[in-house]
Order: sequence, then C-alpha cells, then structure tokens
Amino acid sequence: MPPKTEASLSLSDRLTTLKGHAWKALLRGSEAFAYHVAGLPMALRRIFRGKPTLALPPAEYLHRHYAWTYWQLPWGPLKGLVAAIAWPIALPVAVFVFARRNARAIAARSGVSSAAQVIGQVEMASRFAIAPFWYYMFELHLPERKKRAQLYLTAHETIGPAYSLLQPPEGADGMDDKIWFAEHCHEQGVRAVPVLMHFSRGERQPLKGGSDVLPDGDLFVKPRSGSGGHRMERWDFIGEGRYGNAHAQVLTREQLMEKLARQSLKDDFLVQPRLANHAALDDISNGALATVRLLTCRNEQGRAEATNAAFRMAIGNSVVDNFHQGGLATAVDMQIGVIGIASDIGIRPDVGWRDTHPVSGVRFDGRTLPHWPDVVALAVRAHEAFPERVVVGWDVAMLADGAMIIEGNGKPDLDIHQRAERGPAGENRIAHLLAYNVASRA
Repeated sequence: MPPKTEASLSLSDRLTTLKGHAWKALLRGSEAFAYHVAGLPMALRRIFRGKPTLALPPAEYLHRHYAWTYWQLPWGPLKGLVAAIAWPIALPVAVFVFARRNARAIAARSGVSSAAQVIGQVEMASRFAIAPFWYYMFELHLPERKKRAQLYLTAHETIGPAYSLLQPPEGADGMDDKIWFAEHCHEQGVRAVPVLMHFSRGERQPLKGGSDVLPDGDLFVKPRSGSGGHRMERWDFIGEGRYGNAHAQVLTREQLMEKLARQSLKDDFLVQPRLANHAALDDISNGALATVRLLTCRNEQGRAEATNAAFRMAIGNSVVDNFHQGGLATAVDMQIGVIGIASDIGIRPDVGWRDTHPVSGVRFDGRTLPHWPDVVALAVRAHEAFPERVVVGWDVAMLADGAMIIEGNGKPDLDIHQRAERGPAGENRIAHLLAYNVASRA
C-alpha cells in the first residue's frame, strides 16, 4: 500500500477528508465558546477586585487571572458581548437539562429538594461561574461543598488562559501527536506504548520502526489526534490471520487494514498493541485497560512534581476507562498508592459512590495499586523528557512487568481529580504550582 499523494486522491476522498477536519474544528470552536459563556460571571466579578498577585490565595489568583485575560483575548469585548447575550438563554436550558436528569435522585439521597437544587445551580453559575454540569459533578448541593465553592477550578480558567500561557512555543514539541510522542519517549528511554501502524488519507503511511503487516496479537485502534476515548476500538486476534471486535465483527488481516485505510479519509488512525492489566486489577475491570491519570507540574525549583492521581476503571461494554465516557474514578493516595471509593463523572445519579465494582462486585476501597512507586517515578521521568512543558496529565498503565505511559495530556482537565477527591483543587498543591507558574509568565 504505497502512500497516496494529495493529487492522487479522488474528489470524493478529498471532500470526505475536508468534512472530517471541518467537523473537528466546529466542535473545538463550540466547546471554546461554551466555556466563554460559562466564565462570563467570573470575568465580570473578579475584574473589579483588582489585578492578580501572588499575595492572594492560589485559587483567587487563578480566578482573577482568568478575569483579566478574558477581555484581552482576540475580539475579547465583542466575545464578551455575545456571551452576555447567550448567558441568560443558555443557563435556564442547562439548569432544566441537568435538574431533569439528576434532581429527583439527588433529593432522595441527600434531602435537598429539587427546587433548592435549581436555585443552587443558578447561584453557583452566577457567583462562581460554575455551570450546572459542574454543580452536580462537584456535589455542590451539599452544604459543606457549597461553602468551598470558590475554591473549585473549572475548565474555562485552566484549559483556557492558564494553560495557554503555560504551553510551550509553537513547534517546541509534538506531545499532542501520538506518533511523535511514542518516538520521542523511545528516544528518551521513557517506557511508552509503541505505534505499530499509521493510516492517513486512505493509505498506510511509512512509520519509523513500524510494521508492514498487522501482527498476530490483540490490537487497539485510535485516532492520531483524538482524546477522551472517542472512536477507539479493540480488535482481538482470534487466529489464522483474523481479528474480532466487540460487535462480533470478524475481519481478515487484509480486510482490517482496508477498513482502517477507509477510516483514515476523515482522520489519521493509529494501531497499537493491546495492553493487558496487571493481574491484581483483573477483578476490577471489564477487560479494558485500567489506568492512572497522574498530574505533574513544575515546582518552584523547576523540577517535575507529582501532585494528584486518579485511578480509572471501565464499566459496561466500554473498551476504554475514560472518565468522561462513563468510567469510574477514585482518588489515589500519592504516598502509598491506596485507592478509595469511586464514582462516575456525576452524569448518572444512579451510580453514586461505590466501594465495589458494579460488574464483578469485588471490593476495591482500600486496595493498593501494583507498581505504585514505579508509576509515580515514570510520570516524573516522562515529564523531564519534555522540558518545555509546565503541567502534564499522564495516563499510566500498570502491566505485569511494570508501569507504562499511554499518553501525555498537555492541558489536563482537573474535573477528574476534584470529583474523585471530593473536594476543590484550589486548596491543594496543584493550585499553588499553577499560580506560581502563571505568575512567572504573566
């Protein structure tokens, strides 16, 4: 399968490729605008409280930094005006959607009435720019959580201005490119999952250290630039050059390569070996790889420091453990690797908090994760291999023979940590380090 050139692609193939890129750009733009709308109250309130200084508590510093940068973005005042028009329309819709999904179950569990939850959502959105989605995720209907609402860090202020300021110069590295990432980790001696094949624009592309044919082994297919577990698929080797997926589809080696080539018209796809959990994790997974999201950040001495960790387990028929795809997450004791009770992202009130796996029924609360010292050491060592990076969220697997990096996320979401730890990140070490690094670059 020699690579196709741009000129050799048919008009239909080119249109398919363009549609795929256009759709991804639209989704990114919609998400950014939603954050802009949700963050408007913070931008309005905090800008009148003065400029951010490190004399402030770290959460307040980051809130004010967001407020001051909100209006300095390209077309900031105009975007603010549009957000001001959209906010009073979007908020009632969001309150209705999330109250309808959660209010009755939360009322039965906590005693907080549905009406009080509706009022609470409006209050949190108006005072702290915490949208209804986060209201239920962070359980702000509980009085003890509501008292600390100002300490929660939301995606519009971290993934937005804070992380944007902390990102390396354009082209400094290719962490978001899974091919570059795998090759760089290999060169730096960091144990990371390899890439076996790369498909793009309808054909298999040359790959350093890659293979010409699919190996006789279980495989994992994912988009080259994807995240969040979207469009990932597992193919198990069943012998005689054939592979099967979760939908009982069976393809020969050639047919699977053809399928991947067709998929790559919309987006680049990669093939990686399917990894197997350490045996100690078999009874609290559904067969999917369970990973730790481990956060590292540059400290005051410029060294990578591990600050937070959450262990993720897939449930149901999911082939990934992604928290935003319905998986469970539990906080991990950073010192000894012990996990506690777990929950989903808060989008299904029937899940609640569990100390046993919903499929196997096995208790995991109080269990120690295998290879824990190696997991932390590997994440710190991996961060040092990316000297331009200030903060990274590492996905680390625990295999029979040790820890392995799955990928690094240059703009890690703090939702999983604040949900799993049942408290705000604004009072933790990560907030201090983020504030320190932002102030150093502002």
